Amino acid sequence: MTYLVPFKVSLKEYEGLISGREYWDDFSEEWKQSTIEEKIVRLSGFVKMGGNLNKIINRYAKNHDEDKRRRIQYCVGKYILKIMFDDYFHIDGYEPFVHRIKRLYKEPLVKLLINQLKTSVREARIMDKNQKIHENWEIKYTRKMSQDELLDKIESKYWSNDYSQYDRRPQIWWSEMKSLW
Repeated sequence: MTYLVPFKVSLKEYEGLISGREYWDDFSEEWKQSTIEEKIVRLSGFVKMGGNLNKIINRYAKNHDEDKRRRIQYCVGKYILKIMFDDYFHIDGYEPFVHRIKRLYKEPLVKLLINQLKTSVREARIMDKNQKIHENWEIKYTRKMSQDELLDKIESKYWSNDYSQYDRRPQIWWSEMKSLW
């Protein structure tokens, strides 16, 4: 059995391990090297060590072309949806909650991911068939606010401006394949 654990390395080495296509390009072959659950646990370990996820993503974006930069928002969205809803929603879907995630600007989108990595991914212990205890991190949305209430809190500052423009963001930034980065 494979246990979900973050990397046990220095923060500087950790940055190098999560700064490539395996984490930020879901169309790449590298993406297939680990499961989304492994990626989420490793990203959580990084932010819980004090790592700057914005810095990692921005550096990745700066060093890649527009096609690869476009995939970043899909990866971030996939991580958020996996944490908040497990496999119920997919970033390519048209459900209202997915639409709400896609309306977010890049800063609140990454901030939401970081928040979820800190609060919904935690260390647990699991016992194997030989009664040996292993570290195994779990991914489980445990906030007191519902997912909609959490997004209401994030989105509310955009409601007083031109809401129709904000509401069209998924069509502009996701359907037309523009990069948030």
